[in-house]
Amino acid sequence: MIMKWEPLKPMEQNGPGMEYKVSWRRQGIETDWNEETVKKHTLILKNTPTFIPYDIKVQAVNNLGSGPEPIVITGYSSEDIPEAAPSNVIVQVINSTLAKAIWSTIPKDRVRGHLRGYKVSWWKTRSRLDGKNHHPEKRSLTFNADRNDGMIPGLEPFSEYRLTVLAFNSKGAGPESLSYDFQTPEGVPEKPHFLKILNFDKESVTLSWGPPKKPNGIVTGYILQHQIINETDDIGPLHEVNITNPSSFSLRLSNLSASTKYKFYAKACTLQGCGKPITEEGITITEGSKAVGKISEAVKPTQKTQPLEALEPGTAHTVRLVTKNWVDNNSISADVIETRGRAYAGIYERISTQGWFIGLMGAIALLTLLLLTICFVKRNKGGKYSVKEKEDLHPDPEGLSIKDEIFGEYSDSDEKPLKGSLRSLDTDIKTAESADSLVEYGDGDHRMFNEDGSFIGAYTGSLFVRSVLSQGITTANDGNRWCSNIYPEAANVMPYIGNTTSSTVCY
Repeated sequence: MIMKWEPLKPMEQNGPGMEYKVSWRRQGIETDWNEETVKKHTLILKNTPTFIPYDIKVQAVNNLGSGPEPIVITGYSSEDIPEAAPSNVIVQVINSTLAKAIWSTIPKDRVRGHLRGYKVSWWKTRSRLDGKNHHPEKRSLTFNADRNDGMIPGLEPFSEYRLTVLAFNSKGAGPESLSYDFQTPEGVPEKPHFLKILNFDKESVTLSWGPPKKPNGIVTGYILQHQIINETDDIGPLHEVNITNPSSFSLRLSNLSASTKYKFYAKACTLQGCGKPITEEGITITEGSKAVGKISEAVKPTQKTQPLEALEPGTAHTVRLVTKNWVDNNSISADVIETRGRAYAGIYERISTQGWFIGLMGAIALLTLLLLTICFVKRNKGGKYSVKEKEDLHPDPEGLSIKDEIFGEYSDSDEKPLKGSLRSLDTDIKTAESADSLVEYGDGDHRMFNEDGSFIGAYTGSLFVRSVLSQGITTANDGNRWCSNIYPEAANVMPYIGNTTSSTVCY
């Protein structure tokens, strides 16, 4: 047992030699006080019984004497976990999900500490529906120390449970009580696992559903309901069909209105009542539409494909894949297919095998290749312009003839010297036999030109060609006139020629 107290402040000690005299005795057993003087404000007693009440007092003492008489308080030795468990545990089942646990409290001398409360634990051991054992998953609730009963919620219907109770103090929990087994009754089932519309007719519909995942009892049957609905708040009366066979999972509803929207309900029932419904909506087909009957065919579990025969051409069909018992919703898949009409059946095969079709495709391919080749050649060749053709279009008024071999042909992609002409002006001057030379007519001597820019003087001998002034322009002189052959490419290069469009210009 550890005893502690608050020491006196220095101004309260009133002298030197401050000490504390601690006195204790067991309540109801000892009459004489046990005493011990310490200088600290803590005293530890060893080998004391577990959680025994003591009378305790502490008095301050110094060299001048003892202080005032202290007040006696009750203290307890150290706690230990309870050494006893609650007894007489029973369970009262209230409904399929709620029960009440009742127990007897443990004696105070068996608590061995300050009782903090009771802990009730329970777990499901077996389902009464399938008889399967369950791995213990304990749930628990705590109740105050002054309680001897408590409500146990969240139980599963139609199941077997086991329950225990224990007491606990500040040191921990004591031993559990003897277990108590109890059973919960049936309850109302959950929603059916699924509700599907297999096919619609103009006056009937086939529904399919699956049993609930948690029936909460033995399913005795199903209730199917349907009513007309529309976009407004007006709805039709609710019609009900009672299915008394719990193994039945499909039904065909008749006497429906054509082209009408319906809402369908399905709910499972036990002896305790019916659960919440699952719903589905659909529209019946219009008058004159062809209804598709239900065609079922079983396939092997290992089979991945199945041919569908005897289908009407040009019609839409709903194809569903379900397990044989229609219980597992995850195994259901559906798709809508449309068969080809008779007029279009095999049309693609017939066209692709005709000879005229193959020939047409080959001719189109050859023509496309030829056009691409011509465009490529035209692009690389470029345009050529004949001087002879230009002279024929613009004859010389004074009878001057400029021969083709002098001027040759011009090509915008040909940079070679003109046919029949000398290679350069300097070469022409050096090889000419005439005493006259173009060197005398330099750029700085304007005496050799008239006001209109023509040459002054006469030249004899054969014609000679002057060097190319600009791309697309060649000149020639016959002694009396100076002529230039101008091509379209040079129209913007020679501004002094003007806006003439003539191929040959003479000065």
